[in-house]
Amino acid sequence: MASAGFLLLTLAVLNSAGSSQGYGFVKIHCKTQNIGQYEQESRLDCVIHYSGEVKDPEILVVIWSREGFEEPILKYENGKLTSLPGYSFAEPSWNNKNVNVSLLIHKTAVKDEGDYTCYVCTDGGFNTNQTRLNVTAKYGVPTIQPQPQDIDLSTDGSLTCKSTGYPKGRLSWFDKDNKPWLDQPEVEVLKTENGLFILSSTLKIQGGSAFSKYTCKVFNARGDEEAEESFISGGSSQSHAQSSVEIHCKTQNVGQYDQQSRLDCVIHHAEDLEDPEIVAITWMKEGVEEPYLNTTMENLHRCLDIHLLNRPGTTRT
Repeated sequence: MASAGFLLLTLAVLNSAGSSQGYGFVKIHCKTQNIGQYEQESRLDCVIHYSGEVKDPEILVVIWSREGFEEPILKYENGKLTSLPGYSFAEPSWNNKNVNVSLLIHKTAVKDEGDYTCYVCTDGGFNTNQTRLNVTAKYGVPTIQPQPQDIDLSTDGSLTCKSTGYPKGRLSWFDKDNKPWLDQPEVEVLKTENGLFILSSTLKIQGGSAFSKYTCKVFNARGDEEAEESFISGGSSQSHAQSSVEIHCKTQNVGQYDQQSRLDCVIHHAEDLEDPEIVAITWMKEGVEEPYLNTTMENLHRCLDIHLLNRPGTTRT
């Protein structure tokens, strides 16, 4: 067994030589990076390797320490094993002949993230090595809260999307065609008591220019999508008309000087519309007050009247 004086001497040598140094014919091989899942078991892998000169080696001391902690989180010395709550050897039946000195964290928390050091002293020499634990918590399916509660496509309002996880990710909004929102709102980040991040993003909606469907997606710190949620507006009579008729336009068009140019737009009707008739079309250009083409506002009002009269349960008076 190692004496207390020998243990103090070896620790002093370690402090002067650096964390990756050792003595004799002993090496500790540790996995450099370890990923731990929040509230799951995490394992920090370290294994002792002896050189051929060492015969029937015996482990005298094992100390697992963590940066920022004064006391060891696990220590084996003089045949006695002590550890802080939630830590143990990964090998359930570990003994002083077992070269697998990996550390097991029973219920991983965000606070467990950091650098760890494993020190081993045997009757053939000693060695130390470091390893790191990175913690992740998968982001949950976002929640979308409308404001006001009865928001529809014809009124102003907002949608607030929230999701919780770790490490810090991001939220993004997408339209009904699953295209990213051009002007993404700022994502607010709050930290909970247990270290998780609450992401929050509020999308402002202007009545009359709204879509029938909005999707909020959450991405983790690596940029991978983890979950999504969609909000579909119930809508008023006018918003129902908008959602039943959609215009699909080519985003970009290239025109040749002094030649004809074509801006492609096609109407798509919902399946429940039978034999629809177009009664109003208006083409406008930004910066020009008058329409390029207009079938008059009278026809536009007629369009809305026709929709109202054709709704189920509605009769003419």
